Amino acid sequence: MSFSDQVYQELAAVVGERYITRKDFILAGNRAKTPEMPVAHPSAECIVCPATTEEVAEIVSICLRHDLRYLACVTGCIPSAYASGPDTVFMHLKRMNHMEINVEDRYAIIEPGVRHVQLYPEVRKHGLSYAAAAVGPGGSPLVTYAVTGGDNHVQYGASRPCRYLLGVEMVTPEGEILRTGSLQTDSGWFCADSPGPSLRGLVRGYSGNNGKLGIITKCAIALDQCKGPAEIRREGISPHHKMFMDGDCSRVYVFNYENIQDVCDAMLALGEAEIAATVQKYFYLPLTLMMTDSANDFFKKWEYCKKTVPMPLVVHIATQSPEEREYEEKILFDIVHETKGTRIPRDLEMWWEEHMDYFMIVTRLQSVLRLGGSWFPCKASAESVQHMCDIGESISEFIYDFTDTGKIFDAPENYQIIPMEYSHFASSELLFMWDRFNPDGFKNMMEFMAASSATDAKYFYHGSTSSGYGPSAEKKGKLYSNAHIWMEQIQKAFDPRA
Repeated sequence: MSFSDQVYQELAAVVGERYITRKDFILAGNRAKTPEMPVAHPSAECIVCPATTEEVAEIVSICLRHDLRYLACVTGCIPSAYASGPDTVFMHLKRMNHMEINVEDRYAIIEPGVRHVQLYPEVRKHGLSYAAAAVGPGGSPLVTYAVTGGDNHVQYGASRPCRYLLGVEMVTPEGEILRTGSLQTDSGWFCADSPGPSLRGLVRGYSGNNGKLGIITKCAIALDQCKGPAEIRREGISPHHKMFMDGDCSRVYVFNYENIQDVCDAMLALGEAEIAATVQKYFYLPLTLMMTDSANDFFKKWEYCKKTVPMPLVVHIATQSPEEREYEEKILFDIVHETKGTRIPRDLEMWWEEHMDYFMIVTRLQSVLRLGGSWFPCKASAESVQHMCDIGESISEFIYDFTDTGKIFDAPENYQIIPMEYSHFASSELLFMWDRFNPDGFKNMMEFMAASSATDAKYFYHGSTSSGYGPSAEKKGKLYSNAHIWMEQIQKAFDPRA
């Protein structure tokens, strides 16, 4: 059945006339179409803004009854967050923005519309913290913890969000409200696994299923003790601002290396010593963009940064006492010396000291878009530290065919590796940029992604995670114990229309 006035009135009865619309100019503002996309997204039939889990369930039931598509969205950062076909009901969850912090038991209950800029300062006031994914202050913590992604700048001394997810409240594709773990037995939000059904692996897994098994309407996340002061001092106004973590217990150091194997050895040694709060091999292209205030400033500084810090290793020490900090510093400099690292010039290292929010939320993340092109990540996965470094080394086999011909931006070492849980494993990400106004830009991007995947298949690398099922997922799924086959079976069990 196609969308009709009757359906519109049924949806309006759920949320009220104020929170539903099909005005053309609003629908147009909720379509994703940028120059590099080969196909324009169609408009949704209407946009509806539910306020509760029960309202979401009613909307899903109406869509099922009338055989309509639906999708839920909060930030709209990716093209898959928009309508892809006709007769689609667009659910915007921005009204669901309530949060509750349990200081004694160290967890926070959050809804989809809560943003990092709301949650993070509040938990920090209580001497607590959480792993905020590097998506910027406007990102949704619930999406990070329960739906997709989650790599962050503090996961070396902590972990990825998938480790911290507690109870979940969700609406299944059949319109049923499901509560997991201890929540299901009215025991509270303290446990994701028992008593009650443990579905954390299906709801979240490592990389998330992007909402394919249901709409997450509320979840609880575990909080850590905060390493550092409750307040971060700010000077200036964004984007011309600085953030300082005052005190004698916080220091940041940045070193450069000549090859990735030495970086790997340093990460493993630091993890074995269990020192520092953050350790990461960062990519130098976003670093230069964040350090500058315009595209002209970037190009003035780019060659200097490219030559000076092609392989920076960032280390943030955050301790409970000055004596502990001095102890960790001694170990750090011994390890750096043994692994052939050199400290970078102070004019570059000082950027981290003056932007300590980088380790939490990355307020200048939007600077990555300053060059006017488009960017895309690949090699985004996790395995052992050595495996991630081997993947980084293999990038040189195919990337120069694209950088030397101008198909992508000339930044061949622009990948990051972030160890987790004191280097027991690590995540990686190769970020590449291309000209989205070039008629061949999208084709160049797809060719580069194909070359990246071919290298993974050649060496049996876990270069990117498997997602979903179908022909494209099958290539990666074979490297992950045929995960695509299991995903297909699980999705068909959850979704009657899959």
